[in-house]
Amino acid sequence: MSIPIYRFAMQEGLNSEEFLPKRATNKSSGWDVFAVPEDKKSIFLRPGQYVKIPLGFRVIAPDGWWLELKPRSSTFAKKNLNALYGTIDSDYRGYMAFVCQYIPDVRNLGTSLEIKLGEAIGQIIPVMLQDMEIRSISNKEFDKFCKYENNDRGAGGFGSTSK
Repeated sequence: MSIPIYRFAMQEGLNSEEFLPKRATNKSSGWDVFAVPEDKKSIFLRPGQYVKIPLGFRVIAPDGWWLELKPRSSTFAKKNLNALYGTIDSDYRGYMAFVCQYIPDVRNLGTSLEIKLGEAIGQIIPVMLQDMEIRSISNKEFDKFCKYENNDRGAGGFGSTSK
C-alpha cells in the first residue's frame, strides 16, 4: 500500500515549515498540530470556558482517507483541557480548529490558561475510509438474535454490563 499524501494550505502570513503538522518521532502515531490564533496573539482561557483554537490550515485528504483530530496526552495532563475528538471528513475544506474546554484542578479554579502561538495542542491521525452496509431489522428480530447469541448485554442500561 502506498503512503497517502495529504495537502495542507496554511493561513496567509504563516511560515508553513513552522506550522505544518509534525511527528515528534518517526514512530509517533500522530502528527502534532499547533495553535494559530487569528491575530497571532496568545489566547487566555477562563476556567470552564469552551474554545475553538484555530490550527491555521486547511487540508485535502487523498481519496479513501480522512483525519482524526485528537488531544495530545499533555493537552489534559499539563493544560487541563478536555478536548473533543474530531472527525475531519475527506471533503471538508474549511480551516481546522481544536475544540476544548478548560477545566482546571479545583486548587486552581481562579487561574487562567495561556495558549501561545505555535504551541502544540493536538494531533492528527490519518485513517483509511471504511464502508459499511446498513440493514434495518425489527426489534423482534433483534431480540431473537440476542437470545440466539445468549447475549443480554445492555439489559442494565447504557453504561452497564449488567453486573
